[in-house]
Amino acid sequence: MQYIKSAKESRMDKKRIKRLKPSFIAKIKNLYLTLKKENLPKLIIFVLIIIFPGGVFIFFVEQGKVVGDSNQMFSQFFDGLWWTVVTITTVGYGDKYPVTEIGKIFAIFLMFIGVIVTSTLSGTIASIFVDKKLKEGKGLQTITTRNHIIICGWNNNAENILEGLIKLSKMEVEIVLINQLTPEEFQAIHVKFPDLHLSFVRGDFTNEKILIRGAIQTAKAAIILSDISGQNTLTKADERTILATLAIKSLNSDLLTSAELVNAENRQHLIRAKVDEILVNGEFNGFLLSTSAYHSGIPLLIKEMLSFESKNMIRQIPVPSPFIGKSFKELLDFFYSTGRGIVIGVLSEEKKMTLDDLLSEGSDAIDEFIKKKFREAEVTLEEEKEEQRILLNPAQDYILNETDIAFVIGS
Repeated sequence: MQYIKSAKESRMDKKRIKRLKPSFIAKIKNLYLTLKKENLPKLIIFVLIIIFPGGVFIFFVEQGKVVGDSNQMFSQFFDGLWWTVVTITTVGYGDKYPVTEIGKIFAIFLMFIGVIVTSTLSGTIASIFVDKKLKEGKGLQTITTRNHIIICGWNNNAENILEGLIKLSKMEVEIVLINQLTPEEFQAIHVKFPDLHLSFVRGDFTNEKILIRGAIQTAKAAIILSDISGQNTLTKADERTILATLAIKSLNSDLLTSAELVNAENRQHLIRAKVDEILVNGEFNGFLLSTSAYHSGIPLLIKEMLSFESKNMIRQIPVPSPFIGKSFKELLDFFYSTGRGIVIGVLSEEKKMTLDDLLSEGSDAIDEFIKKKFREAEVTLEEEKEEQRILLNPAQDYILNETDIAFVIGS
């Protein structure tokens, strides 16, 4: 299966690049803050303060001292630094060692300091990793990844969504779950889907701080489910979905969002929030059940097209470049004759006509008056708007555009 980007998605990706670039810097910053919290930078500075003066001291004390057949232990300054590092880390190669009594006393001091320093360093580093793992399991960490998919909420359909993402993605996809499941429940999900790179943020996904912890600014898509995790029920699920979409769009207006509703009457609120895809729970149950009473084959057909296990699953693919500017019939014949499936329609993206297109470009007083009134109402006239149209079984002479995407049934 392929995930094909429309022209709209491609433009969104370009706008998103500026937000993706600082991600590496953010990771370094978060690492530094974590190390700072554990006082590791101070400990490293303390070690360096011992190493450099120690190296200088032992070099001047032992310089010129001969061992054996005119073999100088510390003939250059780097020998002092090397010996200090080896001693303080308790490695003890034995290639360099002090000969004078002052040097030996100093070596004893460094050995004791080294035991303390190495124990403290190893313990601090271990505690950082342990703390990180504990936070990950409890959903308390801040996500620093990018180009990931966020799933807000949890219900009985969530596992099917995860299975679908596994089958649709050719490469490993990173998924961040934001909900109020318990750490134990998340661990059970993690074990059930070992092929997915799952991260967990525990909290209310209507809260902007929680969304920021899930790296909403650098995500590529968000799916908002009718949430029943924690103490939540379907009674106020739509209200929380609407609040979440408003928060998500305020943090990342270009993010591709899909939302699930319990009540179809709330669709208008998500449309105002500019949600890309809206699905009402059980929206097509009436059609499938009523149709089955008269035409039992239609529900079976729909199930066949919507099953991830089916060879006849419906999918979208880019129109091959040789067919740009050619008729739909030519594309249809090509797919059928080559056994690649049956093309049933096209997703077409077209520019909508705005008020500026209707008004003249001149200085007509009426046109200027209309534009002035719209500006006063804070209505933008210059923004290009586009709409997507599903052309199911279009006319055979329909001319394919470079932004068109074909819907195909079959392999």
